[in-house]
Amino acid sequence: MLIEKINSASFANGILRLQVATTNGRGDWVETGTLEIPGGLVATVINQMSTAASDISDQLATNESSNELSKEDKNGGKKSKKSSKDKK
Repeated sequence: MLIEKINSASFANGILRLQVATTNGRGDWVETGTLEIPGGLVATVINQMSTAASDISDQLATNESSNELSKEDKNGGKKSKKSSKDKK
């Protein structure tokens, strides 16, 4: 399920309900479903999502660093001209 927006949120009967949406080919918002989280688990689920997002962000940063080092190794330890221009 792709989630680009939370349309609405409600809490009833001990359940947090989040109606979520995405954009279609015309650029219109379309509901894609409802996330239902038991009230007692809301904090846990939010913390797990935050941890997962941080871990993925760290992995992406590590991959970018590895790619930059790999490019430098291919250029004999020198940064490419493109890299030099990006820093200016």
